[in-house]
Amino acid sequence: MRLLLCLLVLLPLTGCMALHTSVAKGKLDVQTRMSETIYLDPVEPELRTIFIDIRQTAAEYQLPLADDVRELLLSRGYQLVDSPQQAQYWLQVNVRTVLKERPEVVLASGEYNMSPEQIHQLLYPGMAMPEPEIEVASRRTTNMAIYADASYGTNIDGKDIAKALVVLAAWAGAEYVGNQLVKDKYYTMLTDIQLAERIAPDSIAMVQESSSQQLRQGDSGNIELLWELATDRRKYQVKVVSFANKANLSWSDAEQPLHQGLLRSLAGIF
Repeated sequence: MRLLLCLLVLLPLTGCMALHTSVAKGKLDVQTRMSETIYLDPVEPELRTIFIDIRQTAAEYQLPLADDVRELLLSRGYQLVDSPQQAQYWLQVNVRTVLKERPEVVLASGEYNMSPEQIHQLLYPGMAMPEPEIEVASRRTTNMAIYADASYGTNIDGKDIAKALVVLAAWAGAEYVGNQLVKDKYYTMLTDIQLAERIAPDSIAMVQESSSQQLRQGDSGNIELLWELATDRRKYQVKVVSFANKANLSWSDAEQPLHQGLLRSLAGIF
C-alpha cells in the first residue's frame, strides 16, 4: 500500500509534459539571427543604386519577398536598376529551405556542422552556455534513487505491485495521448545572402577574387576547378537563421512572422 500511495503522489510531479508544453509554449516565439555583421561604405545619395536578385527555393515559403524588399529599399532612398554594371550595390537573396526542426539540430548537421558553443553564440549571444542535459538528468536520477531508497521498505506484496502497475499503465497512456495532442513545434528557415559593393574609383588596386570547385567523376574521381578574377567589387556572404516555436504551431501561423523577421535583418544592412 505504501508503494501505491507514493506512486500516486510522485506521478503528477514527474509527468504531465503535455500540460507543461501547452502553458510554456502557448505564445509564438520568433527569432532571427544573422551569422555576421556587414558594414557598407557610405556613398552620396545619387550613388545609392542597387541591383537585386531575390530567389525562393523553399517550396513552403510563398510570400512576395522580392516586392517587399523593393519597397524597403525605395523607402530607404535607394534607386533600383536592372543593370548590374550600373549599380553601386548588388543584393542577392535566396530563401533556401524550411525545416520542421529546432535550429540547434539544423546548425549541428549538414553544411553548417557547428559546434554547440558556436550554435549557442549565434542563437543566444551574450548568454552563458546551459548546463549539459546529461549531468542534469544524472543528478535527478540520483536524487530520485535516494528518495526511493529512503521511502520504500522491502515488505511489498504482490497486490501492491499489481496496483502500482495498473497506475503506471494508466498514467503512461494518458501521457502518450496528451503528448500527441500537444506538440512542441519548430520551424527553422535558412536564407543565404550575398552583397557586393563597388569600390571607390580612386582605389589603388582591384579586388582579387579567387574560387575553387570540385566536380565528382563517377564514384572515386573528381576534377578541381580553380579560377581568379580581378573585379571592382567587394563581396560579403552571410547566412540568416530564422526560427519560430509554439505548441502545435502550423506553417501558416509561422510564415508571416518569419518573413517580417527576415525583412528586418535585410533592413539592418542598409
